[in-house]
Amino acid sequence: MLKKLMVISLLSGVSISCADAQTSTDARATPGATRISIASHSVRFSDIPGFAALYRGAAVPIMETLVEDGTITGYGVWMHNTGGKYNLRWHLLGMEGTNFEQAWLRISSEIAAADPGALEAFNRSILAHKDETWNIGLRNVESPGDAGYLYENLFQVNRADLSEWNQLWGDVLPALDEAISNGLMRGYIVEEHNMGGEFNWKINVFFDDWDTIDDAQVVFFENIPLDHPIWTMALAHKDELWQRLPEMN
Repeated sequence: MLKKLMVISLLSGVSISCADAQTSTDARATPGATRISIASHSVRFSDIPGFAALYRGAAVPIMETLVEDGTITGYGVWMHNTGGKYNLRWHLLGMEGTNFEQAWLRISSEIAAADPGALEAFNRSILAHKDETWNIGLRNVESPGDAGYLYENLFQVNRADLSEWNQLWGDVLPALDEAISNGLMRGYIVEEHNMGGEFNWKINVFFDDWDTIDDAQVVFFENIPLDHPIWTMALAHKDELWQRLPEMN
């Protein structure tokens, strides 16, 4: 059951203006990234403060260098709030041809050189891990890394239905953009599956306040009620809520 918001599809032939520079201490990006590599971790909750210190103290300076030398175009991290197995969602942004494997290797090796004890402690805290790569499609969001919450909706769609899926979701875009203008959400980024995992379409919707998620849900179901034909096309679905990594002592 879809609990809050949102879905959308990567739509052929539709262009939306985009402002997606992330400037918070936990996320940075340059506009125009076309791919995202996500490392999801399930770690002991008692070890998250140690990860936050490692991330901000050692990883961020390394990733800033990777952005400056063009290895990646951005980075960010989210902490789990509701739903799902994993509780840390660490991502790198890039373009077609970006060598994410090389970037992750540089991050881990340079952290090991800077703070080997902290990296070993983090690695020992990992209970489960997965990697995925997605192609970034339509987006309409400003400074997503500064949002309080990320609502991630993932769908598996039959390939035979993708053309119709795209056409139907095209009718929803104006309502979502209006919801952004009305302050119900910060914005959204659509992603199409590239490598790894079960799902092949998703929308990341960014919210500044918890209370507006329910208000945005009303707009969503006004435009796509449950008897809408698009609901017959999704073979599987899950949604997860993430929050900005808080300051920790």
